[in-house]
Amino acid sequence: MYRVDITLPPKEGRDENADILEIKTTVAGFTDIKVLFSFKELGNSVVILVLRVDKACSWPQLTSFLAGKGYEVKVTPMYYCSDFARELGLNMTRDFYDTSLPDDEDLIIGKQIIPVKDMTTTQYDAMLKTMFEKEMSIVNAGQRAACFRTLASLPVEMIYFAPVRQKKMSAISDTMNAKGYNDFELLRIEKLDHYTGGCE
Repeated sequence: MYRVDITLPPKEGRDENADILEIKTTVAGFTDIKVLFSFKELGNSVVILVLRVDKACSWPQLTSFLAGKGYEVKVTPMYYCSDFARELGLNMTRDFYDTSLPDDEDLIIGKQIIPVKDMTTTQYDAMLKTMFEKEMSIVNAGQRAACFRTLASLPVEMIYFAPVRQKKMSAISDTMNAKGYNDFELLRIEKLDHYTGGCE
């Protein structure tokens, strides 16, 4: 699985709305590439896709299309947080986190980098396990979220997509920072399914 960030650079005469809708429809039509999530950053010309590439030979469909358009592209390999939690010894099913998000709520993307600091591997894994246990209780209490871990080894980087009301955004950020997870970033996003763009 991959997170693909596509930035549309400023260009005279660019129809951002048409470009974004073309990205959406073109990628949806690729063979052996499944779009798990598709978003646009609010206020920025950035499309965020989460893709599952079933066959490596399918990848050039995407890279050729994006390169031909002149977009700036960043690709991050990822896998499910639930798989990572199981590696740490937790009993978490793969479908514990959401595979879809509600249509009628504000959405955010959260990126959390968990620093190693002076911890041993055992201490670091124990801290991650405790973090997941707290997260499980939050999700079980009704908070929805999709969660992925980037493939890089250390420090651990987690990516969340979640519905959240405006008041909760600062509370989530404060909570994460208070726990010492001091590299936490929140951005507002909208589903590409509902993106219409244009002037109103």
